[in-house]
Amino acid sequence: MIRILTLTAAMAASAMPALAQSAADRAAMISAIEAAGCRVTASNNSAVLSSAGLSQDAAAAVVQSLLNAGQAVTEGGDLVLKTGACS
Repeated sequence: MIRILTLTAAMAASAMPALAQSAADRAAMISAIEAAGCRVTASNNSAVLSSAGLSQDAAAAVVQSLLNAGQAVTEGGDLVLKTGACS
C-alpha cells in the first residue's frame, strides 16, 4: 500500500498539475489531519487516511492542493497542516 507521505513527497517533487478534488474530500482530509494533531507521520498516516474515508488518489489530490496553496508543508518527512485549527 502506498503511504500518504510517499505520495506527498512524490507529488511535491513533480511538476504535474494537481488532480481534481471535491470540497467534501478536502474537508474530510483537513478534519482527519486536525484530529491527528495537525501532523501526518509514518506511524499515523494509515489512520489519517482511514479517518478521512478517502481513496489514496483522492487523498493525494487534497494533499497536493494543500501544499500548492501553502496550507501544508513537509517537515522531516511529515506532512504538517498550516490551516484551520492548525494555523
